[in-house]
Amino acid sequence: MNLTPAEKEPLTRPARFLVALGTIECGFLIAAAWWPGRGFPSPGLGLVGGAFLAYALAASATGRQGSSVTESGLRGSRVDDSPGFGGTELMIIWGWAVIFRLVLLPVSPELTDDFYRYLWDGHVQLQGVNPYLHAPGDPALEALRTPWHGLINNPSVSTIYPPLAQIVFLLNALLGGTILGLKVVWVGLDLLTAWLLGKVASRSGRDPRGVLILYLWSPLLIIETAWNGHLETLGLVFVALILYLGAHPVRIGMALGLATLAKFAPATALPPIWKRYGWRAVSAFAVAVALLHLPYASAGTMLWGGLSTFAEHWRFQEGAFAVLEWIIPGPRAPRVAAGLIILGVIGWTTWRSYDAEKALFWILGIGLLLSHTVHPWYVLWVLPFAALRRSRGWILLSGLVFLGYWGLETYHTQGVWPQPMWARVLLWAPVFGLLAYDAIELRRRGVAT
Repeated sequence: MNLTPAEKEPLTRPARFLVALGTIECGFLIAAAWWPGRGFPSPGLGLVGGAFLAYALAASATGRQGSSVTESGLRGSRVDDSPGFGGTELMIIWGWAVIFRLVLLPVSPELTDDFYRYLWDGHVQLQGVNPYLHAPGDPALEALRTPWHGLINNPSVSTIYPPLAQIVFLLNALLGGTILGLKVVWVGLDLLTAWLLGKVASRSGRDPRGVLILYLWSPLLIIETAWNGHLETLGLVFVALILYLGAHPVRIGMALGLATLAKFAPATALPPIWKRYGWRAVSAFAVAVALLHLPYASAGTMLWGGLSTFAEHWRFQEGAFAVLEWIIPGPRAPRVAAGLIILGVIGWTTWRSYDAEKALFWILGIGLLLSHTVHPWYVLWVLPFAALRRSRGWILLSGLVFLGYWGLETYHTQGVWPQPMWARVLLWAPVFGLLAYDAIELRRRGVAT
């Protein structure tokens, strides 16, 4: 095969820079997951921090190719047609993204035990048991217990995962019930999400290279999906689909319904979706939610039992919620206050008739900041918007949120997960500071957020 002169040229400087930083990030990720001598917090958090630094440098370099304001009023990256910065960089970004995930897929999750619940929910469904009706510790299911049953967290609480997640758990059980099988599904959906985001970026005048590197190379996304096996990408792919669909009310409503059936948080965007896209979107949402709930309808109100327990009792690494507790002390008052603020944001985005991207960004973002529970993988719900908008504060949160794993070793040895105040301050103070600074700068420049 004869190569053209352009194909024979060596890699350009931007491309070589990406190759080098990809190599560094990959090395840190491999060490964090495979090195027998690593542990958490030390030196595991340092290794993850090294991966995040390489990621941030790569994203910063890729994003410097010119900025513009899109139709939505967002600060994006203008595609630069100058020689030496083009399709080669996209190939490098995608190539490293696949490699990052492949090297972590075989590693057993060590930073979480949620996957045991995924496997258990699929296992009991295979035996004809509705997972919403019985907690794993229920004596009625004693005959179904597996060798790893004792490793399931919160065994006295019935499942909190919505029907679409349950269907995937069941399908995985039918195929052998392995965590590797689930991780392959999550990674496949992860890559599909990135492809959709790249299309959204191109269509809205944003540089897909900057968006894709911020999403695909995120150590948080790679670790929580390919290594820890969390199910977030099952919902994120439908969130990305909502953004990709443009102005198709029925399809947007169905996609929002399916995202909600992976985790319930996206349902909060239904009011602005209704205002922007009309009743057809709401009807499609309702049909999707109702149809997938039918197989589990025998649970009745128990469909929400585990979720209610979670909402009332769980807390972890809270940010603005801790401030509310200081201002409004009491067992329920801070939760009520947080809920009212979120309702206010939902009302604002509805009144302003925000499009799907802007509404979801605001509602999910404020909801996360006010949440009483912020596990690292929860931050993934704002990552697509952070990538599209090049939001430095949210990207910083995706790196600092690993501080939540500071107490992992104590949890493994003593069953208690400490959350020192200094770690929470180190996590949230820079994030709120940068979010506020960027908001002021954008407002000064007249750019809508």
